[in-house]
Amino acid sequence: MTTRADVAKLAGVSESTVSYVLSGKRPISEETRKRVHAAIGKSGYKSNYAAAALAGGTPRLVTMMISNLFNDPGSRLIGTLVQGVVDGVNELGFHSVIWPVTEDEDSDTELLLKTNISGGVILMNVSNNDQRVHLLHREKVPFVVLGRTDVGFKYNFVDRNFEERDKIALQELKNLGHIDVGVMNYEEKVRPHLRKIAKSLGVKLHIIPTINTVEGGAEVARIIAKNFPEVSAIISMLDLATLGFVESASSCGISIPEQISIIGLNMLETQAESVRPQVTTVAFEAYEMAKSCGKLVVEAISGDKSDQPREELWTGDLVLRGTLAQARRK
Repeated sequence: MTTRADVAKLAGVSESTVSYVLSGKRPISEETRKRVHAAIGKSGYKSNYAAAALAGGTPRLVTMMISNLFNDPGSRLIGTLVQGVVDGVNELGFHSVIWPVTEDEDSDTELLLKTNISGGVILMNVSNNDQRVHLLHREKVPFVVLGRTDVGFKYNFVDRNFEERDKIALQELKNLGHIDVGVMNYEEKVRPHLRKIAKSLGVKLHIIPTINTVEGGAEVARIIAKNFPEVSAIISMLDLATLGFVESASSCGISIPEQISIIGLNMLETQAESVRPQVTTVAFEAYEMAKSCGKLVVEAISGDKSDQPREELWTGDLVLRGTLAQARRK
């Protein structure tokens, strides 16, 4: 990789002169400036993200790479996460931009590196062994993952503690005598730890996939009433579908919580309070979690903290509302 020293040698100047040209902190003659820029162009040098941001050579900017901002426009969770990042970054004197990624996420990341427009990156919607994490790590770009991915090395991330969250929900249902529990999810498979927790508690899971819309939740109410008479409780991974289920349950002959209890695991507290009965949750502090993520990436850019990667896991407390009751007698 081309270094600043290589640029200095090619231009016939010192490294500090190259730094001053990039940062604009000291007056440099036009002739020298042109020589340095010509050397940069010829060598293909890209200034270090963190150094450039601190020197003022590029905007004090954080880029949020997110893929589903417009794919799930109804969900308020995405907007809340984005707002949290924006506010966390702003509080430390930086600004943020959204970089909507395409299906070719690797190319998007490479393009971002070439443009060198920001001091650091927040990756959202990561996949397993996400190659973007490898690329950013290799290029020494300050970054934080809002989520988690298995890449074989440590990195900065902020995420929910799904294991603890799900344990809280299933334990509460078991305490109330619920043995057959439906899982409202966007697909038929669930995280392996959920099945493990259920097995340890003697709880049987019934996976009920649906789309995350109010209509999807209404369809689950009809499916439960028709095909799952044994299910006495539901844990839901979907925010809008949870609202749709609660709103449609009575029209399907389901009384909440007398016949079916429900716990929302992935919804905002304002959403949970917007329906009747109000939904019991394991609180998702989405805004505060994302705000912490925004602050963490600025700290990574500024080098204010230890070089050791930081890992934050947010669980949330059980918030009891009107959708829990003892399991009905069979």
